[in-house]
This record gives sequence, C-alpha cells and structure tokens, in this order.
Amino acid sequence: MDTKKLEALVLAVERGSLTAAAQEMGYTQSGLTNMMNALEGELGLNLLLRSKSGVSLTPTGEALLPYMHSLLRESRALEQAAEALQQRSAQLLRLGAYSSVARQWVPALLADFRQDCPDTDVTVDVGGIPDIYDKLHADELDCAIVSYSETRCQGLSFVPLRDDPLVAILPGLYKPSAQDFPVTGFRGQEFLMPSAGFEADITPIFGQSMDKVAARVRYTNLDDAAIVSMVEHKLGVSILSELVVQDMNYHVRVLPLDPPCSRHLGIAMAERRRGFSALSAAPRRWSRAYTRLSRIRSRP
Repeated sequence: MDTKKLEALVLAVERGSLTAAAQEMGYTQSGLTNMMNALEGELGLNLLLRSKSGVSLTPTGEALLPYMHSLLRESRALEQAAEALQQRSAQLLRLGAYSSVARQWVPALLADFRQDCPDTDVTVDVGGIPDIYDKLHADELDCAIVSYSETRCQGLSFVPLRDDPLVAILPGLYKPSAQDFPVTGFRGQEFLMPSAGFEADITPIFGQSMDKVAARVRYTNLDDAAIVSMVEHKLGVSILSELVVQDMNYHVRVLPLDPPCSRHLGIAMAERRRGFSALSAAPRRWSRAYTRLSRIRSRP
C-alpha cells in the first residue's frame, strides 16, 4: 500500500478539507480526490464523508485511523533508518586489494586519502583474484584495485591505472643468454602456478593453452613470497609481476618475458555503488589519492 495515500487522507481529515491538504502536499484537488478514491477501492471500504463544509472520517475510517497512524510512524522510522545507514555508508570505504598492491600502493594512497577524508574510515581486505571479485559482486566491497578480467568484470566499472609487466622467476644460478626470457623456455620445466586466480593472467601467455608450452604445471595455494622462495630453492620456475617481486630479497633471477605480457591493474567497483559510499559521495576527496595512483600509472 502506498503510504502517500494514507498520509494524504490523515492530513485531509486534520485540515478538514481536501483542497487544503492538496495545496499543502503539492497536488491538485482532483489528483488528491483520485488518490482517496483509489485508497477506498484498495480497502473496499468507505473512509471519508464528503460535504460542502469539508471532509471527515466515516465510522469505518475512525476504526482504522489508529492503524493508519501506526503504519505512517513505521514508514517514517524506516526512512530514517535507511538515511542513517546511507550516512554511515558514506563514512566507510571498503577497499579490496592484492597483497602486492596493499604492500606497494595502499599505504601511500591511504595517507593522502586520510588528509582529505578525516571523517571516513577505510577497511582494507587483502585477497586473491576470485576472492576479491566475488566480494565486489556480493557488495561486500565498495571498490578494489585488481587486474582486469573480462569475465569477472561483468556488471562492474573499471578504471585503468597502469600495466604491471609479468616477469619470469628463475633460480639464481640461471645463466641468461639474453636480457629477457622466451616463453618457450618454460617447456618441460616444473612450473609453479601462483595462488588461485593468477592463472587468468598467466595462461594467455602460453597461447590460451599450457599444452603449447608443455610445462609441468603445479597448481599451488602459496602466497607470492612462498613461490619466490620455492624457486630460490630450485623447486621450479614461475611467473609473477614486477609489482609482486618489487623489494623482495631472494636469490632468484627476474627477467622480462619474450614476448612481453602485462596484467592490467585498475579500480573496479559495482555500477550500483557509483551513487553510494565514500567513493562517490565525496569525489573531490579522492582527488589526492587518485593523483597518487595516476603518478604510479605514468611511471615507465
């Protein structure tokens, strides 16, 4: 039931006039009259007595009046609660990120953001590719810094930030014959596939099929540092990104791939979230943080 009709009826009775109620609510008198007729039709009851001197409730209307007031109070309480939740949402940003992004980018981003948004709390949820995308689609995150995936980005908006080159991770004793590592060099190698979801970035390097390179793929559930440590101990080879291995102190050889390949990092958010939360409620406040990310994007 449309509570506007009940609100109009109660106001008309309080004012004693449909005309006065219509003026106060911004309706025409005929429009308000149609609303009252529709309300009586919905209930199947006569609620108003109409006369030249104004309007009043019928005995049936009088009997239902307490319930009308109760329903209107509940409706206002619902609106107030929703508004309070919107305000709370506007003061909280739920950010998702890969561990490498959380380590290399997020601290500087949050330092800038905190200066511009001291009244907005930020939570950071670190996870892998499928986990973060699942949380975006489930509205458990407002936005996330992730690599682009055409399939997983369905229903999301994506703002590109920068390409993060993928690199070969080889044992430290490997003697390169060139400045880069050919993808065909993985043929026959014990290949350590990083944590769940990373294969979406790696598999296209092998021509959409691992069989074309014939590496002995070992799927793992290890974090980035563990993968690098495994390679250091000559347990296999792998592919990670420059951002992942940046500042890692392991005795491994890191070489660009031939042909070159990158993962495309950016900010993903659900389309329905564009009108809500701190992310869109105060776009100016994101300017400094976005500038920081823009600088990252422009680095060679």
